[in-house]
Amino acid sequence: MLMLGPLHDNVRKHLEVLHRDPEQLLSGDVDTLHLIAVLYSQEWQRPDFIRVVHSMAPTLPHLSSLLHAFFSGVGKTWERFTSEFAPGGLIDEASLEEKELAWMLPTNDINEGALGSFRVMMRRQPQLSLSVQNAQAMYFRNETQAFMKQYFVKPEDLQFLRSMAWESTGEDQKREQEIIEHSHQRAAEKEATRKKRQQKRQEKDLWLEALELVLDETKVPGLKGEALKDMLDKFKAVGAPDLGDVNRRSKVGAIREALIVAIEKYNNGTWRIAGEDEGEGDESSDLGDDEPSALEPISDWEETDTED
Repeated sequence: MLMLGPLHDNVRKHLEVLHRDPEQLLSGDVDTLHLIAVLYSQEWQRPDFIRVVHSMAPTLPHLSSLLHAFFSGVGKTWERFTSEFAPGGLIDEASLEEKELAWMLPTNDINEGALGSFRVMMRRQPQLSLSVQNAQAMYFRNETQAFMKQYFVKPEDLQFLRSMAWESTGEDQKREQEIIEHSHQRAAEKEATRKKRQQKRQEKDLWLEALELVLDETKVPGLKGEALKDMLDKFKAVGAPDLGDVNRRSKVGAIREALIVAIEKYNNGTWRIAGEDEGEGDESSDLGDDEPSALEPISDWEETDTED
């Protein structure tokens, strides 16, 4: 709630625009009028109603004056109700941490208020649409039953009301379809992003596999830019130890130092590339074909000096 300052300010500015020129609501193409007349250029909730108003506007000479007075009063009321969010105020200048510390429930009972009532209603009747729930809330709040008893005296009145309710169900279905399409679009975008990352990972793996490993520490200072970073990834890919804290974003000096240490450990036999022969690259371990290694197991059939 404390983050809504920019929204309140945008609403105030939009009301000022409509107050200065209410005629923009009464002219132009209804199908495109929302682009300038509705906040954030959203679609009309009832475009059929706007069309009726446009068709009746020539017979309503005071309509423009009424709109001018309406937006004047609404703008003043809106500014008064949102004064706590004004630029330069306590809420506007508060940090994100301070706003989080100041958060509290709007009521003592989370089931109170419009949102709490909606949550309880949807738990009891999950099949209800948002427009039906809003209609029920307005029905009880505005004492609609008493109004209907007084003014709905003809069967045609109720028939008209039923037709309006039936037509509104199409808007609910449209909204649900938009939500479904948005969910599918988000899922498709995530899948495309996942495949793109996977493809890049495979391309990088192939690139690193073809990259020749530098095992001469004197050549490391000559590696610069991406070549140095790629060599770091190559060493990590072949299992070089003690490189966990160094990454592509580390400083150049730190990367070179880590590579030199890894090369020195490789040359002194501390670690070997996965799948590499244990004796490869270590001339001191080459004892010749006639001399078995001290680590080799003696075959069962081979005679030893300890036997009598």
